[in-house]
Amino acid sequence: MTKFRKQGNRAIGRGCAHGFTMVEVVVTMVILGLLAAIVMPRFLGSNEFASRGFHDEAHAVVRYAQKTAIAWRRPVYVCVTATTVSAGTVSDCSSLVVHPVTGDPLTTTAPSGVTLAPAGFSFDGGGRPNPNAQTTITITSAFAGDPARQIVVEAETGYVHP
Repeated sequence: MTKFRKQGNRAIGRGCAHGFTMVEVVVTMVILGLLAAIVMPRFLGSNEFASRGFHDEAHAVVRYAQKTAIAWRRPVYVCVTATTVSAGTVSDCSSLVVHPVTGDPLTTTAPSGVTLAPAGFSFDGGGRPNPNAQTTITITSAFAGDPARQIVVEAETGYVHP
């Protein structure tokens, strides 16, 4: 004797489940609620990500300026305003260095809520900073929980690091 009977193309009887149990539905809803409460705000609040992305771009501009000074064997200037970091061939950065592949000017602009301490320095033809002293670019964020970041240019060597 068989436990199932056929109705059309489906087997009906014991052992054939339809839908979810109440426990499965409740556990799924609890997991989704926890994800919505904990994970989603991190993805929706992108200000901290924009701040970190600007730090990385500014670091790349300064590092590329140093490498360009070495390659060209002549001074390259780094101009830091309250909202931008640029690299140029003259002291006021009115003539910007361009990226050799993209052709874009070597500059980056801070997102809203992120500020810098204005400064300026140059790399000589050997990649050393002028004046010959450690230079620090401080990036400050107005967003809660987002730390201040720095870009440090070492004296003597011109090594650029976060």
